[in-house]
Amino acid sequence: MRLTKQTSYALRILLHCALRPDTQVKAADIAKAYNITEFNVLKIIPLLVHGGFVKTTRGRRGGLRLARQPTDIRIGDVVRLTEETHIQADCFGQLHEECLIQHAAPINRILDSALGAFIEVLDQHTLQDLVAARPPAHEIRPGARPSLDLAGLIGVGRQN
Repeated sequence: MRLTKQTSYALRILLHCALRPDTQVKAADIAKAYNITEFNVLKIIPLLVHGGFVKTTRGRRGGLRLARQPTDIRIGDVVRLTEETHIQADCFGQLHEECLIQHAAPINRILDSALGAFIEVLDQHTLQDLVAARPPAHEIRPGARPSLDLAGLIGVGRQN
């Protein structure tokens, strides 16, 4: 399964805020740190606010910060917010009523069960796990792009 860029960006934004707990973080700083367009950062922030993960402050000294402690933000909750967590096999080109697979649908139950197991594993990890997995600042090469290796965090193979 491949997660969308939206999930990757959301996790990076949360990680950036978690690493700066006493700071109002600016969208421009996140965009620069993770080589994401500021437009994409600004698209994800309202979603994270709605999900209760970050809070924002307007004004010159404003920005965003975590709304909860990193130990209280489960990775599974972030994925539920940013991804479709229900799988439905489609009958391409057929009307819903004519679709034979729709009524039998064991494939849909199997896919939902697999996705549920995936999310369950993510629920066992928090944003704090991502913070703890980061190398100390003195070990990061100047100019190197910070990475977010969710696959490494949860012990699954990485697809490139």
